[in-house]
Amino acid sequence: MSSDLPSSCDLLVIGSGAGGLASAVTAAVLGLDVVVIEKDLHFGGTTAWSGGWMWLPRNPLARAAGIEEDEETIRTYLRHELGEGYDEAFVTMLIEQGPRMVDFFRRESAVDFVDGNLVPDFHGSTPGAGTGGRSLCARPFDGRELGARLQDLRPPLAEIAPFGMNIASGADLQHFLHATRKLPSFLHVLRRLARHVVDRASHGRGLHLVNGNALVARLLKSADDLGIALLKGTAAVELLRDGERIAGAVVERGGQRRTIQATRGVVLATGGFPHDLARKSALFPHAPTGREHWS
Repeated sequence: MSSDLPSSCDLLVIGSGAGGLASAVTAAVLGLDVVVIEKDLHFGGTTAWSGGWMWLPRNPLARAAGIEEDEETIRTYLRHELGEGYDEAFVTMLIEQGPRMVDFFRRESAVDFVDGNLVPDFHGSTPGAGTGGRSLCARPFDGRELGARLQDLRPPLAEIAPFGMNIASGADLQHFLHATRKLPSFLHVLRRLARHVVDRASHGRGLHLVNGNALVARLLKSADDLGIALLKGTAAVELLRDGERIAGAVVERGGQRRTIQATRGVVLATGGFPHDLARKSALFPHAPTGREHWS
Protein backbone atom coordinates (compact mmCIF):
# COMPACT_ATOMS: atom_id res chain seq x y z
CA MET A 1 0.00 0.00 0.00
CA SER A 2 1.13 3.59 -0.62
CA SER A 3 0.71 4.40 3.07
CA ASP A 4 3.96 2.59 3.94
CA LEU A 5 6.04 4.72 1.58
CA PRO A 6 8.54 6.95 3.38
CA SER A 7 8.09 10.67 2.83
CA SER A 8 11.80 11.48 2.95
CA CYS A 9 15.30 10.03 2.99
CA ASP A 10 18.89 11.10 2.45
CA LEU A 11 19.34 9.23 -0.84
CA LEU A 12 16.67 7.89 -3.18
CA VAL A 13 17.81 5.16 -5.59
CA ILE A 14 15.61 4.42 -8.59
CA GLY A 15 16.28 0.94 -9.98
CA SER A 16 17.51 -2.25 -8.32
CA GLY A 17 20.10 -3.75 -10.64
CA ALA A 18 23.76 -3.94 -9.67
CA GLY A 19 24.30 -0.20 -10.19
CA GLY A 20 21.37 0.86 -8.04
CA LEU A 21 21.92 -1.64 -5.24
CA ALA A 22 25.67 -1.03 -5.15
CA SER A 23 25.04 2.72 -4.85
CA ALA A 24 22.51 2.12 -2.09
CA VAL A 25 24.80 -0.18 -0.11
CA THR A 26 27.74 2.22 -0.44
CA ALA A 27 25.67 5.17 0.77
CA ALA A 28 24.26 3.19 3.69
CA VAL A 29 27.74 2.06 4.77
CA LEU A 30 28.71 5.74 4.78
CA GLY A 31 25.82 6.53 7.10
CA LEU A 32 23.03 7.75 4.83
CA ASP A 33 19.35 6.86 5.12
CA VAL A 34 18.60 5.15 1.79
CA VAL A 35 15.43 4.19 -0.05
CA VAL A 36 15.45 1.98 -3.18
CA ILE A 37 12.40 1.84 -5.44
CA GLU A 38 11.82 -0.73 -8.19
CA LYS A 39 8.85 -0.64 -10.57
CA ASP A 40 8.90 -4.41 -11.11
CA LEU A 41 7.60 -6.90 -8.56
CA HIS A 42 11.09 -8.41 -8.27
CA PHE A 43 14.45 -6.84 -7.54
CA GLY A 44 17.48 -7.29 -9.76
CA GLY A 45 16.69 -5.88 -13.19
CA THR A 46 18.72 -7.26 -16.07
CA THR A 47 21.62 -7.91 -13.68
CA ALA A 48 19.70 -10.87 -12.26
CA TRP A 49 19.60 -12.37 -15.76
CA SER A 50 23.21 -11.62 -16.60
CA GLY A 51 26.40 -13.62 -16.37
CA GLY A 52 27.47 -11.36 -13.52
CA TRP A 53 31.04 -10.92 -14.75
CA MET A 54 33.00 -7.67 -14.34
CA TRP A 55 36.08 -6.61 -16.30
CA LEU A 56 38.34 -5.20 -13.58
CA PRO A 57 42.07 -5.39 -14.33
CA ARG A 58 44.53 -5.37 -11.45
CA ASN A 59 41.83 -6.56 -9.08
CA PRO A 60 42.81 -7.82 -5.59
CA LEU A 61 42.09 -11.50 -6.36
CA ALA A 62 44.40 -11.42 -9.36
CA ARG A 63 47.16 -9.64 -7.48
CA ALA A 64 46.84 -12.09 -4.58
CA ALA A 65 47.54 -14.84 -7.12
CA GLY A 66 50.67 -13.06 -8.28
CA ILE A 67 49.20 -11.54 -11.46
CA GLU A 68 50.71 -8.06 -11.75
CA GLU A 69 50.10 -5.89 -14.79
CA ASP A 70 51.49 -2.61 -15.99
CA GLU A 71 48.83 0.08 -16.34
CA GLU A 72 50.03 1.03 -19.79
CA THR A 73 49.39 -2.51 -21.07
CA ILE A 74 45.76 -2.21 -19.98
CA ARG A 75 45.47 1.23 -21.56
CA THR A 76 46.92 -0.11 -24.81
CA TYR A 77 44.27 -2.83 -24.96
CA LEU A 78 41.46 -0.38 -24.30
CA ARG A 79 42.77 2.16 -26.83
CA HIS A 80 42.65 -0.48 -29.56
CA GLU A 81 39.29 -1.89 -28.48
CA LEU A 82 37.49 1.42 -27.93
CA GLY A 83 38.98 3.49 -30.73
CA GLU A 84 37.39 6.95 -30.73
CA GLY A 85 35.36 5.95 -27.68
CA TYR A 86 38.50 5.79 -25.52
CA ASP A 87 38.28 8.25 -22.62
CA GLU A 88 41.49 8.70 -20.63
CA ALA A 89 39.72 9.96 -17.50
CA PHE A 90 37.25 7.06 -17.43
CA VAL A 91 40.00 4.51 -18.02
CA THR A 92 42.08 5.99 -15.20
CA MET A 93 39.05 5.79 -12.92
CA LEU A 94 38.51 2.13 -13.84
CA ILE A 95 42.12 1.17 -13.21
CA GLU A 96 42.42 3.07 -9.93
CA GLN A 97 38.96 2.70 -8.41
CA GLY A 98 37.98 -0.78 -9.63
CA PRO A 99 40.29 -2.61 -7.20
CA ARG A 100 39.23 -0.29 -4.36
CA MET A 101 35.59 -1.11 -5.11
CA VAL A 102 36.29 -4.84 -4.80
CA ASP A 103 38.05 -4.34 -1.46
CA PHE A 104 35.23 -2.12 -0.18
CA PHE A 105 32.42 -4.55 -0.92
CA ARG A 106 34.32 -7.57 0.39
CA ARG A 107 35.06 -5.69 3.60
CA GLU A 108 31.76 -3.88 4.19
CA SER A 109 29.05 -6.12 2.73
CA ALA A 110 27.93 -9.64 1.92
CA VAL A 111 29.31 -9.29 -1.61
CA ASP A 112 32.19 -11.58 -2.51
CA PHE A 113 33.78 -12.70 -5.74
CA VAL A 114 35.43 -15.58 -7.55
CA ASP A 115 38.40 -14.79 -9.74
CA GLY A 116 38.73 -15.01 -13.49
CA ASN A 117 42.45 -15.63 -13.34
CA LEU A 118 42.24 -18.24 -16.11
CA VAL A 119 39.83 -16.23 -18.27
CA PRO A 120 41.58 -14.41 -21.14
CA ASP A 121 40.35 -11.27 -22.84
CA PHE A 122 37.91 -12.03 -25.65
CA HIS A 123 40.05 -10.45 -28.37
CA GLY A 124 43.36 -12.14 -27.71
CA SER A 125 45.11 -10.74 -30.78
CA THR A 126 44.52 -7.12 -29.77
CA PRO A 127 47.69 -5.39 -28.51
CA GLY A 128 47.72 -5.41 -24.72
CA ALA A 129 45.27 -8.32 -24.41
CA GLY A 130 45.53 -10.27 -21.18
CA THR A 131 45.60 -14.03 -20.70
CA GLY A 132 43.79 -13.91 -17.36
CA GLY A 133 43.29 -12.00 -14.15
CA ARG A 134 41.19 -9.15 -15.51
CA SER A 135 37.72 -10.37 -14.59
CA LEU A 136 35.62 -11.27 -11.56
CA CYS A 137 32.24 -12.85 -10.93
CA ALA A 138 30.00 -12.94 -7.87
CA ARG A 139 30.67 -15.92 -5.64
CA PRO A 140 27.77 -18.46 -5.61
CA PHE A 141 25.27 -17.73 -2.87
CA ASP A 142 22.90 -19.87 -0.80
CA GLY A 143 19.43 -18.40 -1.27
CA ARG A 144 18.44 -19.51 2.22
CA GLU A 145 20.49 -16.63 3.60
CA LEU A 146 17.99 -14.19 2.08
CA GLY A 147 15.12 -15.53 4.16
CA ALA A 148 11.77 -14.10 3.09
CA ARG A 149 13.56 -11.70 0.72
CA LEU A 150 14.25 -14.64 -1.59
CA GLN A 151 10.75 -14.31 -3.04
CA ASP A 152 11.60 -10.74 -4.10
CA LEU A 153 14.65 -11.79 -6.13
CA ARG A 154 14.09 -11.91 -9.87
CA PRO A 155 14.26 -15.54 -11.04
CA PRO A 156 16.96 -16.46 -13.56
CA LEU A 157 16.19 -16.24 -17.27
CA ALA A 158 14.35 -19.40 -18.29
CA GLU A 159 16.23 -19.76 -21.58
CA ILE A 160 19.57 -20.24 -19.80
CA ALA A 161 18.32 -21.86 -16.60
CA PRO A 162 16.71 -25.26 -17.36
CA PHE A 163 13.89 -25.91 -14.89
CA GLY A 164 14.98 -22.72 -13.11
CA MET A 165 18.46 -24.07 -12.32
CA ASN A 166 21.28 -21.61 -12.83
CA ILE A 167 24.51 -23.02 -14.22
CA ALA A 168 27.68 -21.12 -13.43
CA SER A 169 30.30 -20.47 -16.06
CA GLY A 170 33.62 -22.21 -15.59
CA ALA A 171 33.91 -25.57 -13.84
CA ASP A 172 30.17 -25.94 -13.22
CA LEU A 173 29.34 -25.50 -16.90
CA GLN A 174 32.14 -27.84 -17.93
CA HIS A 175 30.72 -30.58 -15.73
CA PHE A 176 27.32 -30.22 -17.40
CA LEU A 177 28.91 -30.37 -20.85
CA HIS A 178 30.87 -33.53 -19.93
CA ALA A 179 28.19 -35.26 -17.85
CA THR A 180 27.74 -38.11 -20.33
CA ARG A 181 31.47 -38.63 -20.88
CA LYS A 182 33.17 -38.31 -17.49
CA LEU A 183 32.15 -39.98 -14.24
CA PRO A 184 33.17 -37.03 -11.97
CA SER A 185 31.10 -34.69 -14.14
CA PHE A 186 28.14 -37.08 -14.10
CA LEU A 187 28.25 -37.23 -10.29
CA HIS A 188 28.55 -33.44 -10.05
CA VAL A 189 25.50 -32.93 -12.25
CA LEU A 190 23.57 -35.61 -10.37
CA ARG A 191 24.24 -33.83 -7.06
CA ARG A 192 23.24 -30.47 -8.54
CA LEU A 193 20.00 -31.88 -9.96
CA ALA A 194 19.11 -33.63 -6.71
CA ARG A 195 19.67 -30.48 -4.69
CA HIS A 196 17.65 -28.44 -7.18
CA VAL A 197 14.68 -30.81 -6.96
CA VAL A 198 14.72 -30.56 -3.16
CA ASP A 199 15.03 -26.76 -3.29
CA ARG A 200 12.14 -26.46 -5.74
CA ALA A 201 9.98 -28.65 -3.53
CA SER A 202 10.78 -26.73 -0.34
CA HIS A 203 11.14 -23.15 -1.59
CA GLY A 204 9.61 -23.05 -5.06
CA ARG A 205 12.91 -22.20 -6.75
CA GLY A 206 16.57 -23.15 -6.85
CA LEU A 207 18.66 -21.95 -3.92
CA HIS A 208 22.13 -22.39 -5.42
CA LEU A 209 22.43 -18.88 -6.87
CA VAL A 210 25.18 -18.09 -9.35
CA ASN A 211 26.18 -15.48 -11.93
CA GLY A 212 24.17 -12.23 -11.91
CA ASN A 213 21.50 -13.79 -9.71
CA ALA A 214 24.12 -14.33 -7.01
CA LEU A 215 25.38 -10.76 -7.36
CA VAL A 216 21.90 -9.32 -6.83
CA ALA A 217 21.23 -11.73 -3.96
CA ARG A 218 24.41 -10.66 -2.20
CA LEU A 219 23.56 -6.99 -2.69
CA LEU A 220 20.02 -7.55 -1.39
CA LYS A 221 21.39 -9.34 1.67
CA SER A 222 23.73 -6.41 2.24
CA ALA A 223 20.88 -3.91 1.83
CA ASP A 224 18.73 -5.75 4.36
CA ASP A 225 21.62 -6.00 6.81
CA LEU A 226 22.10 -2.22 6.53
CA GLY A 227 18.43 -1.40 7.00
CA ILE A 228 17.87 0.01 3.52
CA ALA A 229 14.19 0.43 2.59
CA LEU A 230 13.52 -1.74 -0.49
CA LEU A 231 10.23 -0.93 -2.22
CA LYS A 232 9.08 -3.08 -5.15
CA GLY A 233 6.13 -2.32 -7.42
CA THR A 234 6.98 1.36 -7.04
CA ALA A 235 7.66 3.46 -10.14
CA ALA A 236 9.22 6.91 -10.38
CA VAL A 237 7.04 9.18 -12.54
CA GLU A 238 8.64 12.59 -12.02
CA LEU A 239 11.78 14.10 -10.52
CA LEU A 240 11.41 16.97 -8.07
CA ARG A 241 13.56 20.05 -8.58
CA ASP A 242 14.68 22.62 -6.06
CA GLY A 243 16.46 25.23 -8.11
CA GLU A 244 19.43 23.52 -9.73
CA ARG A 245 19.28 20.36 -7.64
CA ILE A 246 17.12 17.24 -7.80
CA ALA A 247 15.32 17.02 -4.47
CA GLY A 248 13.35 13.79 -4.74
CA ALA A 249 10.72 12.13 -6.89
CA VAL A 250 7.03 11.56 -7.33
CA VAL A 251 6.44 7.81 -7.18
CA GLU A 252 3.45 5.65 -7.99
CA ARG A 253 2.44 2.50 -6.15
CA GLY A 254 -0.85 0.68 -6.28
CA GLY A 255 -2.32 3.41 -8.48
CA GLN A 256 -1.56 6.13 -5.93
CA ARG A 257 1.10 8.81 -6.14
CA ARG A 258 3.29 10.05 -3.32
CA THR A 259 6.30 12.33 -2.99
CA ILE A 260 9.62 11.16 -1.55
CA GLN A 261 11.99 13.99 -0.65
CA ALA A 262 15.72 13.20 -0.91
CA THR A 263 17.93 15.61 1.00
CA ARG A 264 21.23 14.37 -0.46
CA GLY A 265 20.21 13.39 -3.97
CA VAL A 266 18.67 10.84 -6.33
CA VAL A 267 20.49 8.03 -8.15
CA LEU A 268 18.96 7.05 -11.50
CA ALA A 269 19.84 3.40 -12.12
CA THR A 270 16.95 2.41 -14.36
CA GLY A 271 18.84 0.78 -17.19
CA GLY A 272 19.36 3.69 -19.55
CA PHE A 273 17.25 5.36 -22.20
CA PRO A 274 17.19 3.02 -25.22
CA HIS A 275 14.27 4.78 -26.90
CA ASP A 276 15.58 8.35 -26.57
CA LEU A 277 17.48 8.66 -29.86
CA ALA A 278 18.28 12.34 -29.36
CA ARG A 279 19.90 11.76 -25.99
CA LYS A 280 21.85 8.73 -27.21
CA SER A 281 23.14 10.72 -30.18
CA ALA A 282 24.25 13.58 -27.92
CA LEU A 283 25.98 11.45 -25.30
CA PHE A 284 27.51 8.57 -27.28
CA PRO A 285 30.01 9.77 -29.90
CA HIS A 286 30.49 6.21 -31.16
CA ALA A 287 26.79 6.08 -32.11
CA PRO A 288 26.09 9.33 -33.99
CA THR A 289 22.59 8.39 -35.12
CA GLY A 290 21.63 6.79 -31.81
CA ARG A 291 20.83 3.52 -33.57
CA GLU A 292 24.20 1.75 -33.74
CA HIS A 293 24.77 -1.36 -31.68
CA TRP A 294 27.33 -1.11 -28.88
CA SER A 295 28.41 -3.71 -26.38
